[in-house]
Amino acid sequence: MFQVVRSSSIPLGDQLVEKVTGLIQTGRLPEGSRLPSVRQLAQRAGVSTYTVTQAFERLSAKGLVQSRPGSGYFVARLRRVPVPARVELEASASFYSVLGFASGFLEQDKVIVPVGSGFLPAAWLQEAIPPSILSKLGRSGAAFESAKVKGDAGLRELLAERLRTASIPAAASDLIVTSGASHAFDLIVRALLSPGDAVLVNDPSFFVLHAQLRSHNLRLIPVPMLADGSDLEALENAAKLHRPRMFFTQSLLQNPTGSSSSAANCHEVLKIADRYDFLVTEDHMLSDLAGAGAITLAQIDELRRVIYVGSFTKLLGPGLRIGYIAAQSSLIAPIFKAKVLNLLSGSALCESVVREVLASGKYRRHIVHLRDRVAKARAVSAFQLRQVGLSIESTSSEGMFLWARIPPGMDPDRLVVAAQAQGILLAKGSLFSPTAQCQDYFRLNVAYAADPLLVSFLSEQFSAAA
Repeated sequence: MFQVVRSSSIPLGDQLVEKVTGLIQTGRLPEGSRLPSVRQLAQRAGVSTYTVTQAFERLSAKGLVQSRPGSGYFVARLRRVPVPARVELEASASFYSVLGFASGFLEQDKVIVPVGSGFLPAAWLQEAIPPSILSKLGRSGAAFESAKVKGDAGLRELLAERLRTASIPAAASDLIVTSGASHAFDLIVRALLSPGDAVLVNDPSFFVLHAQLRSHNLRLIPVPMLADGSDLEALENAAKLHRPRMFFTQSLLQNPTGSSSSAANCHEVLKIADRYDFLVTEDHMLSDLAGAGAITLAQIDELRRVIYVGSFTKLLGPGLRIGYIAAQSSLIAPIFKAKVLNLLSGSALCESVVREVLASGKYRRHIVHLRDRVAKARAVSAFQLRQVGLSIESTSSEGMFLWARIPPGMDPDRLVVAAQAQGILLAKGSLFSPTAQCQDYFRLNVAYAADPLLVSFLSEQFSAAA
């Protein structure tokens, strides 16, 4: 009844759990019946007592087995609760809405080519966090500690030093660690803006940010993106007409276009911000992929009216949600209060991991390798995609995103549906536009954009439409 197969590739403990589960679910082990003792079952199955103990613990966690101290293990009473009907997102939501796209990617497992994803493959990131760091922190008890509200002091010192090296004057006391960049944006909005305020955003730009801002009842004013940065004429006109409180922008390796703002454009943006007295929140989620010599708003402004938002989620892994905010002291104070009321504290363990990776120099080496890998993937992807008929907007050799335009006459919605049927996730350009423009564009992740399945699919689709 409890025999296991030693020659099987399935671990002995897994076999034991599966067998006992089957016996309980088929009624061969009825509710309340007593199971053999650990020693007895180990002898019958020919396994160690440790394997049996672990199997019983897993069965208890599943609610199938109940431990009675001094008496042994018994089959638990099964709770027959009806399973709620599963509610699926409508196809239109999964393709075209922010919530639908995000949940469609994160919640389902049928994507074969996630070329619309905003994350790099796990295999590209694993070298950055060696098991030795995780083992060290596990022994240190970091998982059981409460993080400081502003974040780990050592981590903030390292972050401040990194900013100063990039010619951005920052003190550790003027940094707040967050649970990723999206959390940082939310805190900034809660602390510094009010419902009804006008805020400027690039068109196109990060789609989740648009949804966040709208959820706080802010008025989104679009500023078109040009090849060298924000459209300065449109920015000035919008500032004059709407008197915005803040401008959310990304000057390096912009998501989704992949472009970077010129130094001249950055200087003009700050002049306009000075004239119309609005703050600028600059997104630096991907800045570490940019080469030396890149100019940003925060460098020029020296954090007088620019709020710097950084994150390690894209470059160390989505499971490690650590971001940070750097700003002048008068702005950090209300953001600190917002964090207390919103989250109170972060993850001491995750913050310690990032601290150790930075302090050891592993992050620096990881970024050097990652830049090279991304650049090579970008070159190969851009070449192959142009061959099949896509137009690639940016000629940059840096960054993880390509902003690609499909041939005239193609229906982008039908392309998305057809791609999904083959396990290909596409991110349509209109997702990134607060005005629903960019219909004929797609954001493509260079890590997946040269996948043979995607290239073949696009070639077939474009040939059929020609």
